[in-house]
Amino acid sequence: MIVKPPALPAQLAQAFDALRRGDRAAVEALCRAQLAVTPSEFRAASLLGAVLTDSGRANEALPFLEHAARHELGARYNLALAHHALGRLEDAAVGFEAVLRESPDWRDARNNLGSVMLDLGFAHRAVDVLRVALNRPGLTPVHFSNLLLAMQYLPEVARDELADLHRAFGNALAAALPKLPKAPARQPGPLRVGFVSGDLRHHPVGLLLEGLLPALRARGWWLAAYSTRPGLDGDPVPARLAASVDHWVDISPLDDPAAAQRVRDDRIDVLFDLSGHTGYNRLGVFQMQPAPLQLSWLGYGGSTGLATVDAVISDAVSTPTGVDGDYTEGLVRLPFPRLPFTPPADAPAVADAPQAAGQAFTFGCFNNIAKLNPQVVDAWAAILKASPGTRLLMKGRQFDHAGPGIALRNGFAARGIDADRILLEGFTRRAGYYPAFHRVDLALDPFPFNGGMSTLDALWMGVPVLSLQGDRMWGRQGAMFLTALGLDDWLTDSVEAYIARAVKAVTEAESLAALRYALRPRVAAAAFARPADFAAGLGDAVEALHRQKVGAA
Repeated sequence: MIVKPPALPAQLAQAFDALRRGDRAAVEALCRAQLAVTPSEFRAASLLGAVLTDSGRANEALPFLEHAARHELGARYNLALAHHALGRLEDAAVGFEAVLRESPDWRDARNNLGSVMLDLGFAHRAVDVLRVALNRPGLTPVHFSNLLLAMQYLPEVARDELADLHRAFGNALAAALPKLPKAPARQPGPLRVGFVSGDLRHHPVGLLLEGLLPALRARGWWLAAYSTRPGLDGDPVPARLAASVDHWVDISPLDDPAAAQRVRDDRIDVLFDLSGHTGYNRLGVFQMQPAPLQLSWLGYGGSTGLATVDAVISDAVSTPTGVDGDYTEGLVRLPFPRLPFTPPADAPAVADAPQAAGQAFTFGCFNNIAKLNPQVVDAWAAILKASPGTRLLMKGRQFDHAGPGIALRNGFAARGIDADRILLEGFTRRAGYYPAFHRVDLALDPFPFNGGMSTLDALWMGVPVLSLQGDRMWGRQGAMFLTALGLDDWLTDSVEAYIARAVKAVTEAESLAALRYALRPRVAAAAFARPADFAAGLGDAVEALHRQKVGAA
């Protein structure tokens, strides 16, 4: 938030003029010059801090914003933004909460607080914060999407409520953004296919897509990638993805109309949304319908809510018969799991499980802990109680912050589980992530939001995954993989059966040891892990849809 106040000193007034021109270098120079003359000029410090944060230099912004925050609410908000940008989520949460106490209708502060709460793993708190804005004026698509995403984590949210809210989102976006004029007739040549996502990076979406792109190109498709998020320093995945497509465009600086026009100018025949309601989505582009055929796939576990998206790419397990009414789109059911898996080249060999090595039997979960609602903690505590001497290892980014770990340990303690049986570890890069599976006997899948990439990683490392089948797409990811791999013995249909199966596994050392070394070859042989097979199934389905749509046009 940057607002020009009255009665500004000359250099600060010039800085605001430079801001209007978009000249950040001039803003920085003028603010620094003003502060050299009047170090107490908090308005210059506030503006400088905001511009530094927006320029990716939040660490430099902190001292200026800390000074200005003692004087104005806008600086306190910008300080919270800087903490968020630096990954200091708990400091950011404190800041946004303080802003909302003074200004409860500040929509961006509310939206950011909800996002931070979800990033920390507190899904219920995120929904409570975000839902307040649902029926107030000024609700933006970003705020609405963040609420829809957060609600997916809660077991008490029914499918029909989610379906109604997704449709409401689509109706609101349709009222705000007009469609582009009808596209000109298609020119002869290969099918031109575009992918729009903020996760074309070291993220499950980018990693799942990576091995498939060359196979789609080999099919004869001309591929374009539209990244909605600037690349992060040190991330090698964007460059690898860019090398696997014919056309790479960063549309993050463009608004929806400009981005939609860019897609139209590129003569895209089929446009894939890979984000749904996750971060950096550009559903507004899809509402404007720049491509004749528009599909949603890979990055979201439900409907976009848009009538302009023709179909969701799924499979028969993720979306069984009877759920079609939850979607504004049609459903295309692939003959194998909807997520392609690229076996990681940097994963170490499978090793003996802890129990086989004479150590305590260890359950594990390396999922986002936002998925660990009270029902999950109840079930896991019951498993630990019924299996004396066992442990639970959890690993994730949230444990780099104090609050999530404290809350989780307290939750288990309230259920009678000693703290020394709960092992919590923070983020490590892949070289430390994959070997951590060597310390797990059995992975526990959370519910109703199952693991996706984490389940595939566990299976690749030889760790069986116990899952509870739910009633929505993200709640059936475990079932999707386990049934495809012939591992139905690890799929349950009730919390009671889930607990009983986990307890039984502790007594199955011999069969678990054999399964551990059989899992990687089984995954490698599956169609969803063979790029050519996946590309054939997906390609046939998409090309049939395109013929149908273009013919109908």
